[in-house]
Amino acid sequence: MKEDVLDVLLYIFENFQDEESNHIFANDNLVEALEDVGFSDGEIKGAIDWLDGLVIATSDTFKPNRATQGALRVFSPKEQLHLSTRTQGAIMFFEQIGVLDMHAREMVIDRMLALGPQEDEEIELDRLRWVVMMVLFNMPDRDAEFAWVENLDMGLAAH
Repeated sequence: MKEDVLDVLLYIFENFQDEESNHIFANDNLVEALEDVGFSDGEIKGAIDWLDGLVIATSDTFKPNRATQGALRVFSPKEQLHLSTRTQGAIMFFEQIGVLDMHAREMVIDRMLALGPQEDEEIELDRLRWVVMMVLFNMPDRDAEFAWVENLDMGLAAH
């Protein structure tokens, strides 16, 4: 997915989040507003598809099996191909310090892969920060973790 879709997602996240339910709803008003701002139909469709994937990933059916608790997470060849070593390390760091649990970690990996590969590692780390924030925003009772990531400087955290 192009950076343009991420731009749409960030615009939606910053302007259309529902504070009451911690969800972003895709509806006709949202699509109209995005068109009015100047986003293309393709960019809007890509962002809506990404958000639909986030809703699916938030569901209980996406949660890892409890039997895997304490297991070591190994990135698949596809994940290794699309996520830089620094990004993989940052994801594991977020899990180790308790910002992400197993479910959130899998959601982040899924949504990062949905955005497609990124050549620039620094941009990918910034992208990761936004994806982590969007995932945490869509999970109940994750306000403290969200605030921590929101205030994080990924350039410093990745070293």
